[in-house]
Amino acid sequence: MKTKLKTILPFILLNSLAFSQTIQMEFPHFAGRTYELILFQGDAQVKAIQDTIPANGKFTLKIPKEYAPYTGMSRWLLTNSAEGGGLDMPIPGKDFSVSCLVAKPSGEKDFVYKNNDDATLLNKLFREQQTIVSRSASLDAVLSTYDRSDKSYPLFQQEYAKQQKAYACFQQDLSKNNAYSARVFNIFGFTSGVGTELQKTEEARARNISDHIANSLDLNVLYTSGHWTDIISSWVDIHTQVLKDKKAFAADFAKIEKKTNPKLFTDFAGKVAYFLTKKGADDYIAALSPTVNQSSKILAFEGSMNAYKKALIGSQAPDIIIKEHIGDPNFHNHKTTILKSTELAGNGLNKTLVIFYESGCGPCENLLQQLPGNYEALKKKGIRVITISADTDEQVYRSKANAFPWKDSFCDHEGKSGINFQNYGAVGTPTIFLIDRSGKIEAKMAGLDEVLDKLK
Repeated sequence: MKTKLKTILPFILLNSLAFSQTIQMEFPHFAGRTYELILFQGDAQVKAIQDTIPANGKFTLKIPKEYAPYTGMSRWLLTNSAEGGGLDMPIPGKDFSVSCLVAKPSGEKDFVYKNNDDATLLNKLFREQQTIVSRSASLDAVLSTYDRSDKSYPLFQQEYAKQQKAYACFQQDLSKNNAYSARVFNIFGFTSGVGTELQKTEEARARNISDHIANSLDLNVLYTSGHWTDIISSWVDIHTQVLKDKKAFAADFAKIEKKTNPKLFTDFAGKVAYFLTKKGADDYIAALSPTVNQSSKILAFEGSMNAYKKALIGSQAPDIIIKEHIGDPNFHNHKTTILKSTELAGNGLNKTLVIFYESGCGPCENLLQQLPGNYEALKKKGIRVITISADTDEQVYRSKANAFPWKDSFCDHEGKSGINFQNYGAVGTPTIFLIDRSGKIEAKMAGLDEVLDKLK
């Protein structure tokens, strides 16, 4: 038994040390101030540490073991004063220290880092990029105003080409640098429309950023950058509003699926579905669905992930499951009725509008004000109207539903986690489905104007 303990204990000690990661802080002029250390995990800002700076201003931040060793962006915030303050700093996966010995820091020179080259590198990269981009933009503006016959035009053109080359070299050096700051740097540029190339047109800039995201971006770096959702939203906008090529979008999505792990890909795919659903872009969701449904990297089909499986344009609409509360809703006694999608437009009707809404949602309130005035016209066209509410309060629901001129108004008081919201993949409100006589989904929309245009 003694022999076994001697062999096991060193392993336990070494294992615990491997997950120990600290940041030594010295901020003597901020004694007594409370603070938080935020770590970025996708769209979550994790409050890893909350404490107070001691009287001597020296303290240690210990990264929680579930995140250590952490490599990524962090935000250290002062929290108990009106002026606030703090630091956005990269954490390089190892111990380091940072100190500020002045009462009113005015710039990066007042913060001294040891064993963290990423912090100084990030600031250096920002300065270099800004210099090149600003010069290039100024020269581009000059070239657009000068006549090509002007004797100065070739000189400005030559200088512009020089800046283009400088930026290409800057990006080439960046691609060879394995430091976290170098790998995360372009992500910050993408949020302001600056890509890895200096392009003049919106389409060229969009294509450059999209190509980099699909082919070069490390999703682990994006996940810890603090811009996870921003970049995914921008990527969706680039494809749906600028490039408008569903096949290319699906191909890029498949490349991302191959190079990432299940946790990140499930989150990534869910966010993509969320933003596409908000745009009513079912055709884009349909283009991605084969990759998602055949992937071994999907951990669960929950929330917006349901959009890849259900309620796509051209597919059979899910049956509507009506749960009616018997007595007090808090007791959850139900009577269940199923409205089959194949029978929604019976009795001489032509189509069905299934409208998902929530009281208090601004666009929903506008829709519910406009819809009653258009209801008779819809009826004359043989359109059945069914509304399904995400309200969780019976009185709030009834305060509106009792005045509806249509009879098919339903609410299970389970919010957006209710079975119909889930089955239809209705992530945002309002979401409107136009269903044909056979029960197939013809269109997915977000406003009454779209509905009326569709039915002209």
